Amino acid sequence: MSNSKTKRVAAESIGRTDRRSFLGGVGAATGLTSVFGRGDAEKAEGGRSGPGGSGATYYVYRSNDRYRVASNENGGVEFTTDGVSNAEEAFQYAFDNVPDRGGTVVADTDEFRFGAPAEMYDRTLLTGSAGTRFVASSTGSRVGFTERELSVGHDLIRVRGDEAAVANIEFDAADTRLDNHAVQAENCDGLIIANNRTINGFQMALSFAECRNVVVRDNEVIDPNWYGITSRGARDDLDLRRSRDVLIQGNRVTDVTFNNIAPYNVGNFSVVGNFCSRGGHSLIACSPSQQGTIVGNVCRDLELEPIAADPGGEAGLEIEYKQTHVLDDIQDTADETSFDLTVANNHVENCGVGFIARTVPVDEDDETEFRRTKRPHSFSVTGNAINDCGTGVLIRSGADGVIATNTLRGNDIQIDVREPPFAENIRVDLNVTRG
Repeated sequence: MSNSKTKRVAAESIGRTDRRSFLGGVGAATGLTSVFGRGDAEKAEGGRSGPGGSGATYYVYRSNDRYRVASNENGGVEFTTDGVSNAEEAFQYAFDNVPDRGGTVVADTDEFRFGAPAEMYDRTLLTGSAGTRFVASSTGSRVGFTERELSVGHDLIRVRGDEAAVANIEFDAADTRLDNHAVQAENCDGLIIANNRTINGFQMALSFAECRNVVVRDNEVIDPNWYGITSRGARDDLDLRRSRDVLIQGNRVTDVTFNNIAPYNVGNFSVVGNFCSRGGHSLIACSPSQQGTIVGNVCRDLELEPIAADPGGEAGLEIEYKQTHVLDDIQDTADETSFDLTVANNHVENCGVGFIARTVPVDEDDETEFRRTKRPHSFSVTGNAINDCGTGVLIRSGADGVIATNTLRGNDIQIDVREPPFAENIRVDLNVTRG
C-alpha cells in the first residue's frame, strides 16, 4: 500500500479509551489539536498506549480491481470485494470490526466508488490519505423543490455513534442532488467533521441532527444543491432536530441554492471565521438558534437567484423566527425563535441585505401578529463591516437589540429599523456610514 507514513500517523491517533484522550488523539491525526486545548492534547500524547491489538486500525485500499481491508499496513487482509461501485462493503466491514474501545479506519490514496452508505459507530475515526476520494452513485431521478428533474443519490458516510470523526476526504456527489449527504450524523455526542472537501452536488453536504459537542472545521464545500453545512437533513425524520454545543469554524462554502451555513434549531453555538459566497438565500442563517455567536466571517456575493425569497430579502447574516422551521417540541416555547445572539466583526459585501432580523409565518394573515409576538430578541450586532448591499442592517421584526459600532459603506439604505410594534427597544448608536 502507498503513503505508509500518512497511515502510520493515523494508526497512532487512538489513545486511551477515555473520551478526553480519544478526542485528543483525533485532534492530532486531523490537525485539530487546538480544538481541544493544548493541555488535553499534550496529555493525550504523553499517555498514549498505542492502538493495541490487531483490530484497532483498519486500512481500506483498492488493488487488482478489488476493495480490500487489512488489519495492518503491511498486510493481514481480512476482507475483499469486487472493486466496482461497492466500496461501502469494505468500509462497513472495517466499521463493524472496530473494537468497543475505539479505532481508526484509514482510506488509501485512491478513488472509492460507493453504491450505498457506510455507517460508522462509537469511538471511530475515519481518515483519508492525501488524495482519498469517495464517489457516490445515482439511484434514480425525480422532480425536486426547484421543479427540475434531478438525479437522486445516497449518503456516503453516516455517523451513528459517539466520539466519532471524519477527516481528510474528498466527497464527490457525481451530480446527484437529492436525498443525500456527504456526511450525515445523527444523535451523536462528540463529533468532528474536519478537513474534508465536497463537490458536484449532494442535497445537503455536511449535516448533523440531534447531536451534541459538534466541531465542523476547515472543510471546503462547493456546489451542494440545498445547504452546505447544516443541522437540517434531507429526510423528514432527520430534519431540524435540535443540536447543542456546536462549533462551525474556518470552512469555505460556495455556490449554494439556499443557505451556505445553516445552524437551525441549535443552542450554544459558534460560527467563526468562515468564508461564504454565492448563495441563493441568506449565507449564514439562524432560524431559529439561541445563545450563540456569529463572529469574524466573510459573507459576500449573494448572486444566485433566490427561490421563494422571504420578506425583506436575503442577507449575508440572518436571524429569524420561521414557522416552517419550528418542530412540535419547541413550538410555543422560548426556543421557537432566535435570541441571545452576538453578531460581531463580520465582513458582508454585495448582498441584498447585510444583516436581517425577521419573522416569517406560514399564513400571511398571521404576519402582523407574529411579527409582534414571535420575533427575534436580545441580540447585538456590533463591529461589522457591511458594504455595497441594498440595505445594510434591516430589523424587520425584533426586540431588545443593539446595532452599534458598525461600519456601513455604499449601501442603498444604511440602517432600517421598522417602527413599533414590530421592532421595539432597538438601540442604534455609534455606527459609521458612508455613501
